Amino acid sequence: MAEDVLTAAAVYVSWHTFKNAIESLAQGVPNQIDRSTFPGLSGGVQSQLLAGLKFLGLTKDDGRPTESLHALAVADEAARKEQLKKILQERYADLFALDLVKTTPNQLNERMSSIYNVTGDTRGKAVRFFLSAVGYAGIQVSRLFGSMATSNGARPKRRASAKPRTNAVINEEEDDLPPATKGPARTVNLKSGGSLTMSATVDFFSLSQDDRTFVFALIDQMDKYEKGNSELKTYV
Repeated sequence: MAEDVLTAAAVYVSWHTFKNAIESLAQGVPNQIDRSTFPGLSGGVQSQLLAGLKFLGLTKDDGRPTESLHALAVADEAARKEQLKKILQERYADLFALDLVKTTPNQLNERMSSIYNVTGDTRGKAVRFFLSAVGYAGIQVSRLFGSMATSNGARPKRRASAKPRTNAVINEEEDDLPPATKGPARTVNLKSGGSLTMSATVDFFSLSQDDRTFVFALIDQMDKYEKGNSELKTYV
């Protein structure tokens, strides 16, 4: 793998923001890619997107687009997917070396951290981007990734917003949220009256060691309190 890939952090901007950026560039790639290229994004997301383009070899250090970007930012979606597949296989060579059809979530998380300089929440975002990108490119992955990977890299559907979308690139404040999940919720009726509910809307595969310790400690405490309280209700 090239040295610049080893030292740069993997892409962790949201997949949909990246995809919309490429589609907007298909209307015409400027001679330099900088913050002003994506005026509809906040400064933080602009930084993530620009860093992602550089990691994928789509821009040079000075922001000039590469031939790879010109080949990717095209109207023909089939050609775009084929080019993205080549880019992903090159820039994420160490992940493909795992054999994605047989890779477990833990293996992918560990390799993403050790090779691509991302940890914690950033690693979770980087993994989601990668799985969405390979799904869009038509690359098969292990069934163990479940809803984390889709066949076309699409996001789960969300309720329609009353706010119109006018920018070529989607508003990152909505898009950068973790994929919507319906996790378990547990309600404990308190002895002194009232109740306490804890619900989980997290990707347990991307939790750090500290987060796992904290979350499961809370669950253990509720289990202990449950003893002697027969009115516990669990919803899934």
